[in-house]
Amino acid sequence: MASKLRFVIAHVFPPHIRREESEENLTELMNLIDTFGGATVVKIIQRRANPDTHTYIGSGKASELADIVRDEKIDVVVVNDIVKPGQLYNLQKMLWGINPRIQVWDRVDLIIGIFDEHANTAEAKLQIRLARMRHMGPRIYGMGMALSRQGGGIGTRGLGETNTELMKRHWRTEIKKVEEELDRLATNRGKQLQRRRDLGFRTISIVGYTNAGKSTLFNTLTGKNKKSEDALFATLDSAVGKLFLPGSRTGVLVSDTIGFISNLPTTLVQAFQSTLMESVDADILIHVIDASDPRMYDKITVVEKVLEDLGIRNKPTIHVFHKIDRLTRQQMLALLKQYKPYAPQLASAKTGLGIPELIERIESVVAEFAIHEERKGRPLSPIANRNV
Repeated sequence: MASKLRFVIAHVFPPHIRREESEENLTELMNLIDTFGGATVVKIIQRRANPDTHTYIGSGKASELADIVRDEKIDVVVVNDIVKPGQLYNLQKMLWGINPRIQVWDRVDLIIGIFDEHANTAEAKLQIRLARMRHMGPRIYGMGMALSRQGGGIGTRGLGETNTELMKRHWRTEIKKVEEELDRLATNRGKQLQRRRDLGFRTISIVGYTNAGKSTLFNTLTGKNKKSEDALFATLDSAVGKLFLPGSRTGVLVSDTIGFISNLPTTLVQAFQSTLMESVDADILIHVIDASDPRMYDKITVVEKVLEDLGIRNKPTIHVFHKIDRLTRQQMLALLKQYKPYAPQLASAKTGLGIPELIERIESVVAEFAIHEERKGRPLSPIANRNV
């Protein structure tokens, strides 16, 4: 069995951020590294008003980082932020003399690496490839410029300059190819969604922060066996299953999609746009919330912000406060009171607690939605009333 990659984290936070909030953010990054399959060796924590323009962490911390990379035999440096390509490149260049194979990543690189580990379908793999190319492109230019300084002189067209131009041209060509293939797959997905709509099936999309238990709940509701585990981004690909509603003896289609995370870069959201279409085109959303998470409120806010960015904030939504098997009765009562505006639906897919009530709630919301659609002149097709 191959040994785990050894990571060092460079964590910089501004003075106005509370230390508790900073530590929570750092813990999430450590969980991401664990999901990736790496071992966190050491952390460099720094409070400063603004990142250093050259290396992000400044010359003093960069020198400290170099010592750690040498002494601890570090494989990967992760800067816990979305960092400019030039800053990452400068750090990596500084460390090459210590470890020629050193990798210097930011938060996005790590998330893309995790996505790469968990991708199963051709579409997910293409989405990851697109995200990586968009994120890495400017860094490749930096490498080309370094070659240019080595190979070219004043008034001449150096080897490095030529390489940079070739890299840019190849980068643009490859991105176009991937985008065209994703557009083709998105068109097919759109046709599938339209067929479901034409058949009159109501569609429900499960959304939520990563590791809230979305896939476990999806399996419980649909009887599917989609992979689920206690890890960030355990699954990337959307899945669709049927849920039978016993009261009305109708079926609805339920989809499970990629989990959200704080500071999810626009490039990643764009790369997974076709997968997220399951949520965009759904009639109803189920927002799954880990009720045992101390950062529950912050994560609810993150999910709502992503939904707003996708233009799907105002859909009928059932807020499922999940994993209540980890709560005491007093904690559940407090949760119901604190989050009353959300009309909390308490449930545990692990124990089955609250699942029958959740299905009843889904049935009620589906019925309300159907009435609303009929008033708009779009009655539910009889086909959707067939037993599933």
